[in-house]
Amino acid sequence: MTTSTRPWLRAGVLAAVLCALVALATLLGTLGGPRLDRATGIALIMLIVVVGLKIFVGDSGIFSFGHVAFMGVGAYTTAIVMMAPAQRAFQLPELPGFLADLELSAFEAALLSGVVAAVFALLVSLPLMRLSGLTASLATVALLITCHSVLQNADRFTRGSGGLILIVEPPALLTLLVCACVTIVAALAFRQSRIGLRLAASREDEVAARAIGVRVWWERGIAFVVSAFVLGVAGSLFVRYVGSINPDSFFLSLTFTAIAMLVVGGLTSVSGAVIGTIVVSVALEVLRVIESGVTIGGLEIPSRSGLASVGLALVLLGVLLLRPAGITGGRELSELVPRRSRRAEQRPAEPDARTGPPPVPVGAVEE
Repeated sequence: MTTSTRPWLRAGVLAAVLCALVALATLLGTLGGPRLDRATGIALIMLIVVVGLKIFVGDSGIFSFGHVAFMGVGAYTTAIVMMAPAQRAFQLPELPGFLADLELSAFEAALLSGVVAAVFALLVSLPLMRLSGLTASLATVALLITCHSVLQNADRFTRGSGGLILIVEPPALLTLLVCACVTIVAALAFRQSRIGLRLAASREDEVAARAIGVRVWWERGIAFVVSAFVLGVAGSLFVRYVGSINPDSFFLSLTFTAIAMLVVGGLTSVSGAVIGTIVVSVALEVLRVIESGVTIGGLEIPSRSGLASVGLALVLLGVLLLRPAGITGGRELSELVPRRSRRAEQRPAEPDARTGPPPVPVGAVEE
């Protein structure tokens, strides 16, 4: 095996392990009835969102608070092009003619949603990707607020704050699982590509990366567009699965949840994105059950509105205090074994009882 193929083989094994982990979590989620079934579907969609967010945030080192806007763009695109003619005439009577007569399949709508989100990201990235650090992060906040305002006021296309209702067959859990696994494979492939490696180099030391010829703004722009495509597809799956959306569906609450999942798992690794999504999804579901009121061993816990949000904040705070780099420490699961083996190789040889200590190289000075 050549040195160039070994990282790709390791990435392939890691993808298989992560996909198996997600499949196991999905299987367990189907054993708890309709409510847990639905929560599992939402968790799979959030996994796509978080892994897509990691493609840009984890590899570039720039926090983006505006990526949920691309999910909103994808969701509204799918809602418009998949809506039945009667629904469209009732909810969006002022649509332009070329959209009023358009009706696409689920696959075509998802692909179109990803492309529209990617094109939008490409236009936004032209000025945005030349910024760095806190300035770039604040610019993404402005992007989120602007998109939310546009969705609220573009009544002709979005029906404003009233939102849209889409009555279609929701995607099956198996479809969502396949989409999540494809996203994981794509994220690992992007991380291992030349663009991903150059982007990671700029994350570690931007000045040094520029000095060796890395076009930082170009690498960031590509990651930004790829990430937006993934979130556009996630938005398409979301509106089909939930059935109704409004501008608030893609604002601060979803942004905070997605970032919390990524931070809890580990910002710079796909493994962290997967594990963080699973951990936070389970924690949120438990907190929602407690929030509605439960009885545990004779102790009655009354319903408490907002408990899930407070609990998520406490989980995030606890992880930041105990493991600032996340559960995985920002490393992939496949990186743990090679590091141990390298330490074993670098350990000095122990003296043999029969032959004595190892010979001292010529020219070395014994202490």
